[in-house]
Amino acid sequence: MTGRRKRRTWVYLFTSSAAIILVTVAAFTAVSAFALKNAAYRQTEANLSQFARGISALLDARPELARGDALRDFCVTVGADPDFRITYIDSGGTVLADSMTDAARMENHADRPEFIGARNGKASSAVRYSSSLGKTMLYLAVPYRGDVLRLALSVQYVGVASQKMFAVILCAAAAILALALAVAVLIASRISVPLGILGARARSYADGAKVSSSAEASWPLELTSLADAFSEMAGRIDEKIEALDEKNRETDAILASMNDALIVLSGTGAIIRANRAAEALFGLDGRQCVGKPLLQVIRNADIVDFAERPADGETERTVEFRASPSSPAKFLLAKSTPIKGSPERLLVFSDITRLKNLERIRKDFVANVSHELKTPVTSIRGFIETLREGAIDDPVDSRRFLEILDQQSSRLGAIIEDLLTVSRLEQGEGQAIKREPTLVTDLMGGVKSLCDGFARAKRTKVEYSCPNDLVFPMNQGLMEQAVTNLVQNAIRYSPEESEVRVEASVSGAGSDDGESLDITVSDNGPGIAEAYLPRIFERFYRVDAGRSRDLGGTGLGLSIVRHIALAHGGTASVKSVVGVGSEFRVSIPRAFML
Repeated sequence: MTGRRKRRTWVYLFTSSAAIILVTVAAFTAVSAFALKNAAYRQTEANLSQFARGISALLDARPELARGDALRDFCVTVGADPDFRITYIDSGGTVLADSMTDAARMENHADRPEFIGARNGKASSAVRYSSSLGKTMLYLAVPYRGDVLRLALSVQYVGVASQKMFAVILCAAAAILALALAVAVLIASRISVPLGILGARARSYADGAKVSSSAEASWPLELTSLADAFSEMAGRIDEKIEALDEKNRETDAILASMNDALIVLSGTGAIIRANRAAEALFGLDGRQCVGKPLLQVIRNADIVDFAERPADGETERTVEFRASPSSPAKFLLAKSTPIKGSPERLLVFSDITRLKNLERIRKDFVANVSHELKTPVTSIRGFIETLREGAIDDPVDSRRFLEILDQQSSRLGAIIEDLLTVSRLEQGEGQAIKREPTLVTDLMGGVKSLCDGFARAKRTKVEYSCPNDLVFPMNQGLMEQAVTNLVQNAIRYSPEESEVRVEASVSGAGSDDGESLDITVSDNGPGIAEAYLPRIFERFYRVDAGRSRDLGGTGLGLSIVRHIALAHGGTASVKSVVGVGSEFRVSIPRAFML
């Protein structure tokens, strides 16, 4: 393989050099022949010009020779040489005398180029074949006293001389060509061998081998410099590749750790790259989607329209879409950034669904808390106004109104107290709460003492089930409040003489996630429709707002339960069937890491 490469290199160098030499020698030969022939023509023209001046001087000295038969005899005498011709033409182109032909039989010469130039006052020449003489002639016409004196000389000798000179030049060119080809063979051999060695080094470098920095001493200086430069270049390329690999690893790590979805598009709209977040958000296969148009892998017209929109100063907008008809709406903050100096673009998508939901919850909370506070405040102000207008003088009405004012103020205080509790829990999110090993039966005992009176008032039976020796780390006060809220809700919304079950157990023993304490509160009340379950733990959210207020609820109990579970690193969930009952569960892990 190496020998073939060297041989091809040698043939390439030799044939290239031979072609250049051959073309150069051929061009030199052709140019030399042309130059010699052209020089012969110029010399002949110069001789004719000098001869014309002599004839003009003779005619000036003897004017009688320029008229009639004397002119004809003069032309015949001067042009006695068969290769030389002299013609006298008047200003109209009519031939008055010629040394070889009867002037009366000759055609008008007004269209001859040399005549036209001479008539305009300038000596002119032309080379053409003469049909009357059967020879190639060089014509020189000069103006003379308003007429034209034309001299002609056969140039056949120029061709003969040119052929002889061409033969000499051709022989010299052949000798030069042979010598040059021999030199080309030597040069090709001197270059092809070291190039083969250098090629072998390049191939070994491409295969992963290290390149030696030493050069062969027999190489030409230029190729030795090239080999050294190649070795230095290879070393620098290795350094660059290592640096690029490190940068790529860093970039891959950064892109993989990004929460935002990132897609790189080419100038034609094809996907060049997508990070893990983009794959998860749009359900892409990172390898299979590369090179495909965006529309082919993301079936969303809004996103594709945004991606294909040319840069016009607006680089950021919000796009709403559904991943599938059955999935809830998602909100994306999409940003398109052109890459400087490249037709490629970066598309960054941030999933702001949670922020949108929080914004909705905030608006609902403001509306709900305003309504919840307005109701007791309006009632209190109304009864105070009634008392001022005279009802205070009626002992029966004043006592009844005062009881209502007490109830409404208590309700207002309960709402404010629950709001403060939610606020404290929210402010403590992300911070460690105090957790101590707690006997779960003690927790159940505290809940029972708080709920027994309420249960007796509604003739509801509450059963508590818990292992006697179960100890679990928790904040007993907060957990007691959460379970109490669930038990009181179960009692409140269940019909009289119902049964509520409170059960504590441990789940997940031996699993990767670790153990969890599950406290379940079940009832046989009216149940909750499935459509209301996703929002049941929101603040002030009620399935039946009027009934909830009549039963004394503030609308914050379940929200407090959820926040207490989150403070323990756990969850709050609900299962319910309309007409059967509901089951609320609080689960907290044993090992909670912030």
